[in-house]
Amino acid sequence: ASITAVLGVSVPHYWLGMVMVIVFAVLLGWLPPGGAGPGGSGDWQWTWEHMQHLVLPAITMSVIPMGIIARTVRALVADILAQEFIVGLRAKGLTDVGIFQHVVKNAAPTALAVMGLQLGYLLGGSILIETVFSWPGAGFLLNSAIFQRDLPLLQGTILVLAMFFVVLNLLVDVVQSTLDPRIAR
Repeated sequence: ASITAVLGVSVPHYWLGMVMVIVFAVLLGWLPPGGAGPGGSGDWQWTWEHMQHLVLPAITMSVIPMGIIARTVRALVADILAQEFIVGLRAKGLTDVGIFQHVVKNAAPTALAVMGLQLGYLLGGSILIETVFSWPGAGFLLNSAIFQRDLPLLQGTILVLAMFFVVLNLLVDVVQSTLDPRIAR
């Protein structure tokens, strides 16, 4: 598990995306190489064909955050399990399920903060991923605005992405203070 987490953190998004396109689209022919699926009247229908177009970009974008979250939560849980109150809980005869509940309660605020940051960082990684997979989204729009030197579009897109990042972190802080009232003080 640690090797997978380290590899997940080490591999660049765009490189993993290109390798996955070569393996799963070109060599094996299991999935489409890119795009958002067949066009239509503009209404988005979640059909199997659309889902196939989502698989490669979703996996590619999730590898790095999953690696970071896995490493952080693993270290956090190991640190909590080494604390004295866990030894006391075991001495009292608490079951593993009960100890797990205490570990989750203590690890949740920090893990939630890391998950919130990683979700925000997905926005930055989406620029390259949407370009590699020809996926029409905010990252693709930002990339095309950069190369076309469309400054108003560039500023607007960056502003919207920055606002999303700020609101996301605010929501994480609110949920953290709800889970652990000590944080609110």
